[in-house]
Amino acid sequence: MRNHLLSIVSLTALAAPGAALAQINDPGASQGALSSDIVVTARRREERLQDVPIAVTAVDSAALDSRGLDNVTQIGQIAPNIQFTPGQGGNSGGIAPFIRGVGENDFIITSDPAVGVYMDGVYVARTFGATTELLGIDRIEVLRGPQGTLFGKNTVGGAINIVSAIPGQQQRIEADLRYGSFNTVRGRVYAEMPLSGDWSLGFAALGEFGEGWQKVPSGDNLGNRNVIAGKVALHKSGPLDILLMVDGLHRRQNSAPHSMIAFTPTLLSFLQSTLIAPCCTVPGDIDRTDTTPSLSKDNTDAINAALTLTADLGGMTLKSITAYRYVDALFGRDGDASSQVNYAGDIHDENAQQVSQELQLQMDLGGRGSLLLGAFAYQEIARDNTRLVVADGLYPAMVAAGLDPLEVAPGIFIPAVALDLNIDFRNRQKTRNLALFANGNYELTDQLSVELGARYTWERKNFSQSAMRIYSGQPLLAGTPYYEQAKSWDAFTPRASLSYKFKPDLMAYASYSRGFRSGGFNGRPTSLEEIGSYDPEYLTSYEAGLKMGFGRVATINLAVFRNEYRDQQILISTLSTSGLIVVRNENAGRSRIQGIELEGAFRVSPNFTFTGALGLLDAKYKDYVSVINNVPTDVSDRKLKQAPDITANGSAVYQTPLTDRLEGIFRVDVAYKSGVFVDTENTPLLRQPDHAIVNASAEFRLADSGFSLRAGVDNLTDKRIITAGYDASTSFGFTEAYYNPPRRYSVTLAYRH
Repeated sequence: MRNHLLSIVSLTALAAPGAALAQINDPGASQGALSSDIVVTARRREERLQDVPIAVTAVDSAALDSRGLDNVTQIGQIAPNIQFTPGQGGNSGGIAPFIRGVGENDFIITSDPAVGVYMDGVYVARTFGATTELLGIDRIEVLRGPQGTLFGKNTVGGAINIVSAIPGQQQRIEADLRYGSFNTVRGRVYAEMPLSGDWSLGFAALGEFGEGWQKVPSGDNLGNRNVIAGKVALHKSGPLDILLMVDGLHRRQNSAPHSMIAFTPTLLSFLQSTLIAPCCTVPGDIDRTDTTPSLSKDNTDAINAALTLTADLGGMTLKSITAYRYVDALFGRDGDASSQVNYAGDIHDENAQQVSQELQLQMDLGGRGSLLLGAFAYQEIARDNTRLVVADGLYPAMVAAGLDPLEVAPGIFIPAVALDLNIDFRNRQKTRNLALFANGNYELTDQLSVELGARYTWERKNFSQSAMRIYSGQPLLAGTPYYEQAKSWDAFTPRASLSYKFKPDLMAYASYSRGFRSGGFNGRPTSLEEIGSYDPEYLTSYEAGLKMGFGRVATINLAVFRNEYRDQQILISTLSTSGLIVVRNENAGRSRIQGIELEGAFRVSPNFTFTGALGLLDAKYKDYVSVINNVPTDVSDRKLKQAPDITANGSAVYQTPLTDRLEGIFRVDVAYKSGVFVDTENTPLLRQPDHAIVNASAEFRLADSGFSLRAGVDNLTDKRIITAGYDASTSFGFTEAYYNPPRRYSVTLAYRH
């Protein structure tokens, strides 16, 4: 079946590969312009998508609206070799992308993203404060491979650049109102208007409210929606272009849906059931669970501001991007699926403030190229107050029962304090990043162009932690109630590429780039031996590609790549000497990721368009030794998490007049992914199977009125698959997973003028 499906996907992709890099300006919005008309800023200047010698996917606002996509995480349904994992720890707002098998889904403040998210050129370190559901998004660009010679903050795996619409001198208004499954109501509005002189104003607002799809018998459902967000943009055009953007987010929800899918009794659960209350029962339905209200939180407040100044100096352009981001979040999850028992859960109170300053000087090289010189300074101050709740009250119960110490075998005793696993963590981290970067391209001939780039990055982190056991009042780390660490890293990362235009719509390119992600500290040590840092990781990428256009009929783009990873940072779960689960980062020696990406679009007829994409990935560890139960173990045979061998998608869109004043747009979108493990340990229960998600919609537009009505269904076949999770079966006894939402229906009334 898998081979048959692969053959079908491959054939359709070859016939009309597509979606984004060779994207049609979605036919759901117009009769469609091929990607030759799409303008992007992937290289920090405006140029045709087909002229960019980089593997980049670009999706404009019309495509997002036609597909009914809610936020940036759903770009994984369009572009190849991209995965998004949900916000773990009960947080629904996190954006955790994996590009070409490179990514990071840990939300702890000691962990940095491997794929950078940029909002209007500003790096976003803590993505649960980003507002990506607003109207007024001009496009989303996904750049694959290391980035650093074009962006202020370096990333090792790729970049997702969210570009907002810039208010102009024309009045514009967009609004939509959607009602869908689980009584979800969403209203959005975006407006632009000219002011006096060269000034203009843009305004966006969002309100979304819904019941959530995971039933909770004792209270409110998980996965509910209660979000208010807004954005204001003030723009002045002229020789000195001024753009001020300020946005805010207010979220008050229950935890993101999560499910206990298996439970095996352990010593800890035996003591819990014997001395406190029975645990634990696996719910029979992934759409049903229970939770303790104090742990069921998903709250976020954020405010972000960015001032961009662009000065035309005649042959040169100087740009300054000054930004401030603030996010305060409270989120948690209850792992034992009970409102009466507190056997396993946690609650996180996180706050982060970042300030960044970027300077860019863009120079024209005699009409045959350009040179970008940049400098970047960044500081983040973050705190994380986490309360771990495990067998709540076990320590005083053991003391009262005379089980201190506890004899677990003849002559072997465990002090009761070792099983006081209700712990308050107080983590603090300050990160400073300074960088100089340059990127230049030059046409050696009318056909042959060369591009060279380089970056020097210096980063320093100061980390401190206090971890106290709540009931016994003892430090988690014996004799060490508080400690501090500091360390710096630096790296030089170059980039080079050659491109050759055989004709205006046929270009070949080859590139080399090197990426770097600084090291960090173990934010979850459970013994003195686990205090310490992990090393930086380095990725060397080789890529070759073709970008082909066939007039107004088709575009086809092909990329072949190989990534060589050294000291890859791996998030693992293992056991401490006391039997407590440990989640930490460690470095795998070497890994190799290689693959093929094919994208494009094909106009079958004036009314019918097909787009599709195919990504093939071959990812493997070449040298990986992990410490398991205090024993160094070769685990090079593991599969990389969130790195499916195959990703493919296809969209069929038929657009036709129904009457003189009514137009219909009918579309089906299919996204396929082969089986993949969602955790580093390759837990069999946490393997995401081969699957395809099908969405369908019908949209009706009244000519010249600006009104449209869209009816859609997401996950038409109600396919349920694990998207993230972790295995604690050998310590706490349970395995927990996050699932994609069930089938959902929606109706959207929109106005655009």
